[in-house]
This record gives sequence, structure tokens and C-alpha cells, in this order.
Amino acid sequence: MKKFLLMIATIALMTACGGNNTSSSSSASGSEASDAPQTYSVEYTLGSNGGTNWECFDTSASSDKIKADLDVKIDGDKVTITMPFEVKVKGGELKRSLKEGYVDFAVENSSEKGKIEFKLADPDKVDYDAEFKKLKEGDTFKATIVGETTKDVLDKMNNNWGTFTLVL
Repeated sequence: MKKFLLMIATIALMTACGGNNTSSSSSASGSEASDAPQTYSVEYTLGSNGGTNWECFDTSASSDKIKADLDVKIDGDKVTITMPFEVKVKGGELKRSLKEGYVDFAVENSSEKGKIEFKLADPDKVDYDAEFKKLKEGDTFKATIVGETTKDVLDKMNNNWGTFTLVL
């Protein structure tokens, strides 16, 4: 009988230790998975065009969606998104500096899903006005834009589509 009780105690101890081992190894691998960097992307179209420089940009030149990878920095619920942006040029002269403008992004073209205001990134390092002046009608103006939002809007935006409204 002592051998039988010893065998049951040994099995119970092995099961308990094995269970803890399994659970801690699964939580460790779960933690590693959540710590892995996530990639974010979005597809966008260009909607309306406003601001004092509206005549300089052609938002209707391309109805195709443009795919962009996002550089995302998450700090609690605050999310900073940096991404490439492009729009066709109509030509003309700038009436005010592009760094004073912004572009609004609406997830799925809906303010209910979330809106983000983006500004030109590093306007003190990149002279976007000079870059624009080098372009001719039909060329593509390319810039890097940056905006802040919340994690829930980022999640709605990721692998989704939206529309930019230019107010440059």
C-alpha cells in the first residue's frame, strides 16, 4: 500500500511540475509573440483638395489606391504614425508654404472609424516648397507625413483603406 501511495504522490508531483512547466513555457512564448514588432500598412486614395494651394495638386489624377507602410511608435494609448505620401502636381505657384498645411486621413472614408491629421514631417530639415518648385505638371510630389492618434484608430487603419483630404 505504501508503494501504491508513493506512486500516486510521484505521479501527482510530476503532473503538477509538468503542468507548471507547460504553462510557463507557453506564457513565455506568448510574451515573445506579443513583443515581436508588428508591421502596419494602409491603402489610401485622395479625396478633396483645399487650402490656399489647392490649384497646385491634382487629387483626381489617380483613382487607384496607393499602398503605404507605416512607421508606428506606440506610447501607451498615444500613437505616432510616420508614412510616405504622394500626390500628382498640377503646376502653378505656391501661395503659402506647404509646411503650414496638413492632410486629413479618414479611415474607410468615415469620421466614425477615425480621423487623423497629418503634417509634413521634418519641415525644418526638408524644404518641401523647394522640392515642389522642381516639379512639373504630372510629376508626383512625394513627402513624409506624421500624425498622432490612438491605438484603436491605428488598429482600424491597419491593413485597411482610407481617404486623404488635402489642405495644403
